Amino acid sequence: MRAGPFLAAFLLAGLTMSAPGAELYGRPLRGLTPVPIAELQRKAADYDGRTIRVQGEVRSERGAFRLVEGDASLRVTMRDADSALPSDANGASAAAEGVFRANGPGGTPGLEATGLELTR
Repeated sequence: MRAGPFLAAFLLAGLTMSAPGAELYGRPLRGLTPVPIAELQRKAADYDGRTIRVQGEVRSERGAFRLVEGDASLRVTMRDADSALPSDANGASAAAEGVFRANGPGGTPGLEATGLELTR
């Protein structure tokens, strides 16, 4: 059996695994296992520079886009300037993948997202 057609079908199936009604910003997510935001806060140095996935509820205030999971929150910015985050996403669920920075903008931890999937 040739692997080419099977691999192509598998990859196409993966691209359609987004949640129904989800809005995608930036690149499609790769399906990484989510890292709890509270763990990122406790072990920021361990994750610095690594590509990760986070998920939570969107809180957008004064131009800052944050994902909240329980009592923990994380600032999210898009790595690609052409992929602006929506300003009306407050309260929506989101998953984001990108590079975690222990010392992001303003010296606080943040995620430079390459992709974000928003579910309202």
